[in-house]
Amino acid sequence: MFLKINKLLIILLLIGAFLRFYKLDWGQGLFTHPDEYHIVASVNQLVFPSQMNPHFFSYGTVTIYLIYFTQEIFKYFTTLFNQHSLLPNLFLVGRFYSALFSTLTIFVVYKTCKLFMSGYFSYLTAFLVAITPGLIQQAHFATPESALTFFLFASLYFILKFIQKNKIIFLVTSSIFLGFAMGVKISSAVFLLPLTIAVIIRAWPKKLSFKKLSKLISYILVILVVVIIFFAFAAPFVFIDLPAFLGNVQYEGGLAIGKLPVFYTRQFIDTVPVLFQFEKILPYTLGPFLFLFSFFGFIFFIINAIKKRKPNQAIIIIAFLSTFLINAFLFAKWTRFIAPAFPFFAIFATFLLEKFYLINKSVSKILTTILLVGTFLWTTAFFSIYFRPDIRITASDWIEKNFPENSTILVEGGNMIDIPLKGNFQKTSLDFYSLEDSQTTRNKIANALHSSTYFLIQSRRVFYNHQRLSSLFPKTANFYNSLFDGKLGFAQINEFHSYPEVQIGSLRFEIPDEKAEETWSVFDHPVIRVFEKNKQLSIEQYEKILENK
Repeated sequence: MFLKINKLLIILLLIGAFLRFYKLDWGQGLFTHPDEYHIVASVNQLVFPSQMNPHFFSYGTVTIYLIYFTQEIFKYFTTLFNQHSLLPNLFLVGRFYSALFSTLTIFVVYKTCKLFMSGYFSYLTAFLVAITPGLIQQAHFATPESALTFFLFASLYFILKFIQKNKIIFLVTSSIFLGFAMGVKISSAVFLLPLTIAVIIRAWPKKLSFKKLSKLISYILVILVVVIIFFAFAAPFVFIDLPAFLGNVQYEGGLAIGKLPVFYTRQFIDTVPVLFQFEKILPYTLGPFLFLFSFFGFIFFIINAIKKRKPNQAIIIIAFLSTFLINAFLFAKWTRFIAPAFPFFAIFATFLLEKFYLINKSVSKILTTILLVGTFLWTTAFFSIYFRPDIRITASDWIEKNFPENSTILVEGGNMIDIPLKGNFQKTSLDFYSLEDSQTTRNKIANALHSSTYFLIQSRRVFYNHQRLSSLFPKTANFYNSLFDGKLGFAQINEFHSYPEVQIGSLRFEIPDEKAEETWSVFDHPVIRVFEKNKQLSIEQYEKILENK
């Protein structure tokens, strides 16, 4: 079943693997994704077998345990051969598993498409998944989304096999993968919906009888029992330390629905579900061509499923909506929330092309060429960020060479790592998120502006969100308006960015993507702006501007 791999599929897997494994050490030692730090911190507190509680339930323990036991295996062999210098970096171990699971997802998607598509379009889907920028980016982070995507699609594959063959082994296997998916992230429990509906579709009796209803109920019980068993195996401390788990679920749930306002969710204030994803996430993570084709493909997919009564396609629709639509309507609309839905878009796009192929082969080939070339160029542009040095290091090196020694620098905090990374400077890092509500913060900023020669904006996180929400954050918005207008006595002298770009001969095309959902850029290619004081204001003048008077 999973062992018949032909040469073309191997080539597609190698392409996907290259795009995922290349430059896993991007950042040159800077690890600026906060979730990577949380996961590595959890790994560092584990001691087998006496202390295996990760004390971190925002994610499940599957990836945490994988990283930990990989480290232990390395420790054993490095001790055995007295080569302690070969111990791996835990961040890179986590990124390795992300890249591995993301590569395996290409294979599972191919096998899934083979159940209802021709071989040609199954390969096409696999290729599109291999080059999807959002999946490639997630594979370069030591976070659980890549593993989650793999387990969910493996579960989906066996759901469809169950519908096709009506063998309970497929139902059990699908439930096992779902149990592991929940061990990666508890929110994947929404996949119980397509799994249960698949059972109802396949086992619902044409004529009601106690025996047949008992069989249907027994199938559902099998799902629940197997899922819970493997969930408990994958994440045992969910049950052992249940109060801590429930407390974390309550906290994370509060963030997700906007009940607990925190500074790093302000970008989602006054945003419209689905429209936000269509504008700020999907055009970047899929590329405009794949996004457009998949949009119309989804419509055709629904029509075909209803018109021809295709139960397997109905399950795919339900699975997609479970991973995309439910998360799309949350207050917090981070890219990672809908990352497991990305392969579905490739499926819908190729389904559209297959339908056109049955009607007009020439038109289908032209559309396929447009989709492939457009998506490939978009992926090439995105992937270019991994060929360049980390922009924070580039900016830091420039500052070290061009700023006089002992220069006073004001820096926005909240970006994981403050630049410059080296050099003999007096650096002040302040929390600009609390500028609106804290008089103390405004006083600190006024004094820092007065005493500093340079001001660094390390990403769009603060100014962009607050300028957009000027009615809610008038003081903060006015401050940044004044900065960019030159009213603070600072002028921008340089800007460092690593936008996705394509270079063809002497032609070079940049794709400014700073306005995408902020986690798309701020963790791996933020825009850094450098301001130098050209006019000294008094502390009182700075205070007046900060008070928006």
